[in-house]
Amino acid sequence: FGLMNCKGIIEKYKKTNELFRVCTFDVESELGKGSRFYFRLPLGVRKVIGVLLCLLLPMGMVSCLHDPIPPMSQERDSIVVVTDSAYEDLLDAASDYANAAYFANVDENYELALQYVDSAMSLLNEHYEKYARPEGPHRYMKLVGTGIPAEVSWWNELFDSDYHVILDIRNEAAVAFLALKQLDGYSYNNSAFTDLYKLQGEDQTLEAYCRQLERSNTNKTVGIILCFVLLVVSLIGYYFLYMRKLLQNRLNLEQVLEINQKVFAASIVRLQEQEDAEALQREESTLKEIPQRIVNEAFGSVNELLTIDRMGIAVYNETTHRLEYASRPGQEMPEMVQQCFDSGEYLAEQHLLAIPLKVEAGGEHQCVGVLYLECREGSEQETDRLLFELVARYVAIVVFNAVVKLATKYRDIESAHEETRRASWEDSMLHVQNMVLDNCLSTIKHETIYYPNKIKQIVGRLNTLSLSEKEEREAVETMTELIEYYKGIFTILSSCASRQLEEVTFRRTVIPVQELFDAAGKYFKKMMKNRTERIELEMEPMEAKVIGDVNQLRFLLENLIDEALTVREDGVLRLQVRKDDGYIRFLFTDTRREKSVEELNQLFYPNLARMTSGEKGELRGTEYLVCKQIIRDHDEFAGRRGCRINAEPAADGGFTVYFTVPRR
Repeated sequence: FGLMNCKGIIEKYKKTNELFRVCTFDVESELGKGSRFYFRLPLGVRKVIGVLLCLLLPMGMVSCLHDPIPPMSQERDSIVVVTDSAYEDLLDAASDYANAAYFANVDENYELALQYVDSAMSLLNEHYEKYARPEGPHRYMKLVGTGIPAEVSWWNELFDSDYHVILDIRNEAAVAFLALKQLDGYSYNNSAFTDLYKLQGEDQTLEAYCRQLERSNTNKTVGIILCFVLLVVSLIGYYFLYMRKLLQNRLNLEQVLEINQKVFAASIVRLQEQEDAEALQREESTLKEIPQRIVNEAFGSVNELLTIDRMGIAVYNETTHRLEYASRPGQEMPEMVQQCFDSGEYLAEQHLLAIPLKVEAGGEHQCVGVLYLECREGSEQETDRLLFELVARYVAIVVFNAVVKLATKYRDIESAHEETRRASWEDSMLHVQNMVLDNCLSTIKHETIYYPNKIKQIVGRLNTLSLSEKEEREAVETMTELIEYYKGIFTILSSCASRQLEEVTFRRTVIPVQELFDAAGKYFKKMMKNRTERIELEMEPMEAKVIGDVNQLRFLLENLIDEALTVREDGVLRLQVRKDDGYIRFLFTDTRREKSVEELNQLFYPNLARMTSGEKGELRGTEYLVCKQIIRDHDEFAGRRGCRINAEPAADGGFTVYFTVPRR
């Protein structure tokens, strides 16, 4: 198992990057001499690993002998992933190293003490790098250096670290350097210890307190005045810290409710449209007028609440697949609005704010648009953001119910009108086909009834009358002409009727994708009975619906399965489905075969080398031509142009045949 793990590690390296393609792990064995286990790494990586092992192995051995804490590397490796621990773990580890440095100094092992001090500094620097503010220059502690120590800067930045541990390690470092007679290191660490100790023990209020005490002792009147002032300040502070907060929150809440009321009033649809107006036109006006009315009505109240210069609302139009933007004062839609909608997260840049309008519908959070504000300087506060989110949440609900749902109803009405017109057209087509067929049959009946009787009369004359040779020849020629003429007329009329019968109306319905996958799975199981090959069909359906002829789509999938099963090899077939804008893309992948781009380009064209005659006379190799014709019918009759079928090499081997049909 150990050798298998080693081989697995090398194989994982080979898959990560082209640099590791040369990596190998192998075993050579010869009877009587033994076995040789070896692995190979890239030249540069081998050198780096050798240097790191030479540098880290002595320190790791010393740490393991004196302390159970694992050594921490100051440099990061691109392959090693360091797990982020809790906030206090690094500080606790640094404290342990400080204690170890103290005991090393007690044991007069000063070089080891400096190693422990260096390890503690590495942990403190790592703690600072993880939890310090990202802005501004970062300074890190050094064992020996010049200038102001890094911990003093940390103290001035109010960074929360364990400064008692820092004092301990600076003190122990100074003691160790002094014992080793390294005066530069002693001076730097002693100075750092002294500066930090003074900062930590400094009392800023002591001088003011002494002066206040001296004044209070010299004049009782001043003390009474101070008591009165303190009382007044307490009352004022109570007002500003507590009462003012409550009153401000109450006023803000009232303003939010006022904004919500105006947003709701502006979202009420005014029925001014004409009765004969198109549903799509009503949808467009709804997506533009209602957001503009909401912006115009709510701008004043939002300005009183948040102090803004501009307010805008963008609503997603599912018909055009883009955002409809309305603002006051008017402007073009900023790029920040589109970025906020795409990411679905709150965005803030200087004085620009954008928040996605999300609502919960059908158990999912749906983003219906974006609320955009341009605030004035000095108004960005946490309370402003909270109020902004409250307003945005209510606006999202109103926009969803007053705009999105209404637009969806208009689209449903338009879709119903289209379905009605399609059904009427198909009914008319069917009526015309029936009339033409009826005329063809009636013509066959009336126009050909004369000929059989006339031929019968001529045959009767030949059989009953004794005619001359010339008369018999004329009768035979006349009968031959009648037969040929009769045959021609009957053939023409019959072919016309046959063509009318072959004109099958495209049966358009809404089909769940899962239904097509179930039919494909049943057909695959049926075709795999009594077969010795081990072929597996992997299916990845999704919750979606398509528009098309269910029989033709089932027949298309059956043709793809039949063509794949003509190859008697073990392997995996994969049937997947993806959303592609307004279409659903079906992908059928055969991982057992590789085809070039030229072969795939000729896959849907007639090719005598691929087409052969079957056992019962039927053609083989025409499956892709049938699939192409089915997609052509869907492109023509499904009501939406853009249905396509094509083939391409698969990313994980084999080739993929994909086709698109309209999505419901």
